[in-house]
Amino acid sequence: KASITWKKKDPADIPSMSQTRKPLEAIFSFSGATVTLAGSNIHTDEPHYGPENDDCVGLYREFTLNDFVDADDNITFSSKHLGCALIELESRYAPLLPTDRKTDQLFSVKDFIFSYEPSSWRYDVAEELNGYPQVVDFTDDTTGAPHDVARAHMSMYVNEVGHDMDLVQNVSACSPTPRAVAYYIHIDKPMSKGETVELLSNYKEHYEAMRERRGYGKANLLDGVKSDDHDITRLQRNLKDRFLIEESILQFTDDEIRQVIDFFTTRVWDGVQAATSSFEVSGEEGHSNLLRQCIARRRMHWLSKILRARFLELLRRRRSKLPPLDYSDNEDCTFQPGMFVFVHEWPKDDPRRTAYTGIATITSISKDKWNRNVFELSLSDGKLIESVPEAVVTIPTHEDFKDAPKRTHSNWMKWKKQADLPRMRLKVLKGFDTIQWDPSFVWNILAGLGSGLSEMQTTILQSMRWELSEELLFLLMKNKRLSHPFDEQIWCPISMSLMTKCLHLIADFLLMGRDKKILCKAFMGLARDAANTMKDIINESENASLVGNLAFVDKSNEQNVAYVTAESVDVNKLALEDYMNKPQPLDLDWYLVHQVILAVHPLASLIDWGSSAGTGNPLYSIHKTSTYVGLEDSSYLNFYTLKDKDWHPLLCD
Repeated sequence: KASITWKKKDPADIPSMSQTRKPLEAIFSFSGATVTLAGSNIHTDEPHYGPENDDCVGLYREFTLNDFVDADDNITFSSKHLGCALIELESRYAPLLPTDRKTDQLFSVKDFIFSYEPSSWRYDVAEELNGYPQVVDFTDDTTGAPHDVARAHMSMYVNEVGHDMDLVQNVSACSPTPRAVAYYIHIDKPMSKGETVELLSNYKEHYEAMRERRGYGKANLLDGVKSDDHDITRLQRNLKDRFLIEESILQFTDDEIRQVIDFFTTRVWDGVQAATSSFEVSGEEGHSNLLRQCIARRRMHWLSKILRARFLELLRRRRSKLPPLDYSDNEDCTFQPGMFVFVHEWPKDDPRRTAYTGIATITSISKDKWNRNVFELSLSDGKLIESVPEAVVTIPTHEDFKDAPKRTHSNWMKWKKQADLPRMRLKVLKGFDTIQWDPSFVWNILAGLGSGLSEMQTTILQSMRWELSEELLFLLMKNKRLSHPFDEQIWCPISMSLMTKCLHLIADFLLMGRDKKILCKAFMGLARDAANTMKDIINESENASLVGNLAFVDKSNEQNVAYVTAESVDVNKLALEDYMNKPQPLDLDWYLVHQVILAVHPLASLIDWGSSAGTGNPLYSIHKTSTYVGLEDSSYLNFYTLKDKDWHPLLCD
């Protein structure tokens, strides 16, 4: 509502009114009550006041439109104003498609394969799903990005305050139903007409991991932790998650494994395979989706190996046999005693008893004179039906149990689950094979290489190198061959650069194939180059400014302190600042052993190098590496070689 002002008119121009045209009020002095007197049909001359034209307004036509002037709108809005309250956003966050409902367990697997993008769009609800915590997930099962239905019907972007103290939360979430989340706007500071304000929510602590990945978490702001745009930081985060995922899978039941594999094969695989085979995308969002899909294709393969190992372990524990490979889902059912069946109107034409239709249990099986199966059946009330031919008996369905006792239906479900086990197990095993890694994938990326790699192809190849690097480091850490990779408290910058190059070299070997002789030569060359760089810094005084490439970070105190390893017997840990003020000899042999050889050798232990065809000597050995890097005294390695003699290659050809 706008306030209205008008010009003052000459009293002579305003029609006079009798007192009865004004409110007549009387006040009782004792009670303070006010009484208003109103009459009916007292005056009938209202139309005679003022001129007879449309420009006159007011009860007595005492004003014209020219008497009014525009006034500023002084109405404001605040949730605290009388009559005002919270405003609900236009759409509630609830499942839009049946597939939007997922168990938290299944969603965690999807979130991992799509590089944690679905976590940005998940909503936890109070209702459980099949006995598990339920998650509402608005992302497409083939891309990990919001699906088209959600984009069309949801308010997609509500940013959050995070840890920015200058931002104020004005959107709160609540659950109006056990399966929905609603957002409500509350405005504390009054807003004028035309004023805008950004809607900001607070996703609280459970969103902190996503904040850190995007670079605005508490650790990013206070401790300088980098976002996932930094390759090494992302790798370290993902390694921790891989161990958590493996730990979780090792607790899966066979039915939970079946659910994951069924989700992969029916909801994810076809779309991911199609997209990563054609690479026909455009736009920034299309490129982001394709990159996630390429990674998802590899991660499904990695997960399938762990799931398969767990599945086979469960079978061994139960001493269950695997179904034969030629097992057919269409095989005729063999009736057995104790099996539930559905009887169709039997006995027929028997005046002594009414024909029975319903659920029964086979108690015994015999043959008639034509060698056909004849059953003795038991009903739920304990009565028996004899001589029931196989022709009137079928396998029951859920619909057949609608009139049966609940106990009978429950028993049938247990029996059916056992009867379907061979078929289910075979389907799971085939599912593992379906999502296996296809080596031709990389050659599809490289198609059309004659004109050079596009920016998108280069990005995908580099991302796949880092993806396989994660897998390789996971193997090494799991088998206790490499401790804390890329930890700047243990490894200097030159050593971390060497590890990165070696990991990518092995990744290329796995992705595209490479002669092991060439691979071994490249491996040794990288180690020698890193060793020569260290020698140049340590032995040449003019390179003292580069000594930071040999430094480690001590995080034991509140302030991180860089230090180097000196040759002194008394003090071998020297602060970098002290070294720059007063240089001392650094321990070259220590650097060659601990920062070159012990960085390269665990990575080399992944591969079955074999022997040289000419000499029969192994292509790779730790002593060859020490010779390549110029380590004169290899006695440093004696203790280490005792520990690694039982190592076996972790990668199969």
